[in-house]
Amino acid sequence: MIDKKYTGNKKYQNSKVISVIIPTYNSERTLPLCLKAISCQTYKEIEVIIVDSYSIDRTRDIAKSFGASVILTNGKLLWARYLGHINSKGEIELLLDSDQVLELTTIERGVEMIINGGYDALILEEKSYKPRSLLQWLFHADRLHVHKIKDLHPLYGVLLARMYKRSILDKAFEDIKRKLPKGIFMQVVSQDHAIIYYESWKYISKIGLLNDAMYHVEIENLSQLIKKFYNYGRYERILFASDYNKLLLCKHIPRKPFNPLNPVSYASLILWFLKAVPYLIGTLV
Repeated sequence: MIDKKYTGNKKYQNSKVISVIIPTYNSERTLPLCLKAISCQTYKEIEVIIVDSYSIDRTRDIAKSFGASVILTNGKLLWARYLGHINSKGEIELLLDSDQVLELTTIERGVEMIINGGYDALILEEKSYKPRSLLQWLFHADRLHVHKIKDLHPLYGVLLARMYKRSILDKAFEDIKRKLPKGIFMQVVSQDHAIIYYESWKYISKIGLLNDAMYHVEIENLSQLIKKFYNYGRYERILFASDYNKLLLCKHIPRKPFNPLNPVSYASLILWFLKAVPYLIGTLV
């Protein structure tokens, strides 16, 4: 059996439940921060769904200690987000990562924008969480650079939506299912958010940017970065011959304007090269 679901006891009567869906694998280092921030949100009608790829650390114990529902799967990131979607109850879904930390009012402000502001999806402004190492400061500078670029196009822009109306994701995932055989769908690791946003784009009438929304616990050192992006390259090979080939090509060329007078531009370009080299090796090996 591929997927097993463990549900909590919390019942929701409010129709405005917000579903936060978090894929995990050996995420014990960052998951407590992530879930603590969710538990402290000013908006309280939240269900948290952890979709775990059989972690061998304390990830599932941590999730259950915060009252989250846990689904086990052999699938990778895109499949995990899909499983979270079809098992969720909320009219609005937030597709989060286990190394992201929400600002205290993020969900409340996001709900206000979607329910009362008429937005179909939101891009969440993201900053680095307490950067210390040089690499983490490069990520920090890059995130500052990214959020000054207002091109929201899923192919040519650099921003991705994280919070969606459920109805938008229903249609997007149906399109993904039509384009990807299940065996490939289950193995997609990187570009998962990009694929979801790409398929959602044609159904979105109004998209917004939620400022000061969350923080990212960055990779600590170069060896972790090399391992992560090498694996991204390995797993992306299965998408090269798919309908998402054009999306991949667009995502792997520099899309951020370079200003020689702005130090942030240099930091962003350096980080791009650091990620691009192990990724390229991964696609070739």
